[in-house]
Amino acid sequence: MKNVFDKIGFIKPDIQFDPAFTGKNHAPMFRKKFTVEHLGEAKIYVCGLGYAYYYINGKLISPDLFTAPVSQYNKTLWYLTYDVTELLVKGENTAAVICGNGCYNEEFSTPWNYNEAEWRDLPKFILRLTVNGKDILVSDDSWKCSPHSAVVFNALRSGEHFDSTLYDPNWNSSDFDDSSWEYARKDDTAPKGVFRECLCEPIREDTVFDVKEIHKIGERKYVFDIGQNISGYIRLTVTGKRGQLLTIRYAERIKQDNTLELEGLTRFFPESEFQTDKFVCCGKRMTWSPKFAYHGFRYIEIDGVTDINDITVQGVFVHQAIRALTEFSCSNDILNRLFRAGRYSCYSNMFYLLSDCPTREKLGWTNDAHMSAEQMFTDFKLEGLARKWLVDIHDAMREDGSLPGIIPTSGWGYHWGNGPLSDGILFELPYRIYLHTGKADALTDSLSYMKLYLDYLRTREDANGWVTFGLGDWATAGNRADIPVAFVDAVLINKYCKIAALSAEISNNEELRLEYLSRAAHWEKKIFDTYISDDGRCTINKQAAVAILIYHGLYRELEPLQQQLKALVEEKDFHHDCGILGVRCLYEALNKCGLEEYAYRIIMAEGFPSYRLCMDLGSTTLWEWWTEYLSNGEYNSRNHHMYSDFMSWLIKTVLGLRHDKTDNSVPEFTLSPYYFEHLTYAKGSYLADNGKVSVHWKRSGDGILLTVTIEGDTSVSYKGQTLTAGTHEFTI
Repeated sequence: MKNVFDKIGFIKPDIQFDPAFTGKNHAPMFRKKFTVEHLGEAKIYVCGLGYAYYYINGKLISPDLFTAPVSQYNKTLWYLTYDVTELLVKGENTAAVICGNGCYNEEFSTPWNYNEAEWRDLPKFILRLTVNGKDILVSDDSWKCSPHSAVVFNALRSGEHFDSTLYDPNWNSSDFDDSSWEYARKDDTAPKGVFRECLCEPIREDTVFDVKEIHKIGERKYVFDIGQNISGYIRLTVTGKRGQLLTIRYAERIKQDNTLELEGLTRFFPESEFQTDKFVCCGKRMTWSPKFAYHGFRYIEIDGVTDINDITVQGVFVHQAIRALTEFSCSNDILNRLFRAGRYSCYSNMFYLLSDCPTREKLGWTNDAHMSAEQMFTDFKLEGLARKWLVDIHDAMREDGSLPGIIPTSGWGYHWGNGPLSDGILFELPYRIYLHTGKADALTDSLSYMKLYLDYLRTREDANGWVTFGLGDWATAGNRADIPVAFVDAVLINKYCKIAALSAEISNNEELRLEYLSRAAHWEKKIFDTYISDDGRCTINKQAAVAILIYHGLYRELEPLQQQLKALVEEKDFHHDCGILGVRCLYEALNKCGLEEYAYRIIMAEGFPSYRLCMDLGSTTLWEWWTEYLSNGEYNSRNHHMYSDFMSWLIKTVLGLRHDKTDNSVPEFTLSPYYFEHLTYAKGSYLADNGKVSVHWKRSGDGILLTVTIEGDTSVSYKGQTLTAGTHEFTI
């Protein structure tokens, strides 16, 4: 792999690095004047650790946020390439950079030990600018640097403090006097990671939300409600008095007295304030948002306000700019609100990885992502993000084949939070890329890692040949409806062996293909012998266990399991009795059993535990725990995506659109809507690579009118016929 930064080094402030938590970690600024003799195609290659923003002649080179993308920095350093042709002028130009800590230099202690990462150092960057292929500017020790900026503190998982009395808006322009600045230092201990170009979608600002309600909760303290839980930050416009401090805190919910509800989350931040930004006014009108931190919130508390008429607050929705593929609406507003809430939860956790939540952790929890991967691929063009994160997953694998529960990791997660349920992301991402795009390279590129992992699992077998570690059916509803971890692991290992066999087949490795098919058969026999009785029923009489078997096709005859699942759902009065794996399998299992109406009733159930209760309590996103709905439940995140599989079910069942790209000789979509008795209409669409399919069905008299509109070069299989571009109507 060619190193685009060959013979170029990172530069950083010429000061001593102090790994201790001080609470005053400034964001260093850098400047360099350079001359362009001949204009032409200009490209800039950049990598900032942890994050950096780049300017040419006072203008940002891109609206991209939070670059460089997070990684395991001793393995991969993601760089980005931009066309800056329009920013250069003939003659003298000025480049400027400001760096922040990100995940690269997390000072304070959290349970995930990023403060102990071996790569920690001062924020730094590397840069190469070419015009017509010729180097015009590189990062070196001729750049000027100020270790101190108006950003007097920044921590991704805590917040940013900005002192506008220290801010000069001309710092990145050619007429700024940097004579008092020192020279930057070339990094003597270059990061160990390999440079890789990041080709997936960037993180950008999306919707800007105005304030819906304002609550005064103290003499100088107000809470602003933007009406939607999001990932992002404040857009603050204020004049204030010079030196006036505004303390800004973010939360997902408020108490009855309108104060922020943060109990249960702040315990993870013993040394640093949780979701807190600070802004010092300079006496001039200014609009500000943090550059090096984002938060999860609906409510913004500001302390220090002397004149409420002097301040304007907005919430900015920030996430990876990934295209949504589906739209859905129907005659049931609860389902519409649920679909919208799921979309916000998914987007809120797209930050160059699939995070668990934008509030507490911002970490790439693999169990959450494994459970929502199918839905994510259904509803979003996820391929770019998945390919980027798959490299991080490969990087995280140890020599023995073990994986951590969070990826990237600084070293935490190999002893808790991992296991087959979580580690399955190694198999799930390349498999979903294959199913949804028809591209097999991610599968074949991952085969060696799959082999190493499956060999590792053999070392974890107990005396009876079972694997018994990991989270199992995590985050169950109400009283723990536990099913044995050995059962969960066996089913999943069987699945992973089959995916590995597919990868080996595509790779033309017949020996490995046969080996993994044999190992899959071995695990299937263990499952049948232990967990399926002579009458064909599951020996674990739990809703989740039966659904998992049906979903994975692990039965000799469906009917006994069908009757067992039907009875278990009725026993719980059409409520979930599952954790994340059970819910992931439940709706499709009910479809297989011809019990689509049961799936609908579960999704629409009232009371605890249910999605409906979430909506009835005013939620605008999906929550982490079913027990969140209980008054005595511990407060956790209210913006998780791990229970989002119902979104895929709505597209595949209510609209009836299923996507299949693995065989280009068949239509791209199959269509088989289910006309639920409680719905009078449903409509939606699915974007394909070469077009769009829209479906609208509605009750008309005693029948159904189905309208299918196909745009572009795509096709749909419906009741044995192939539909192509145009509008097609059917009366059912």
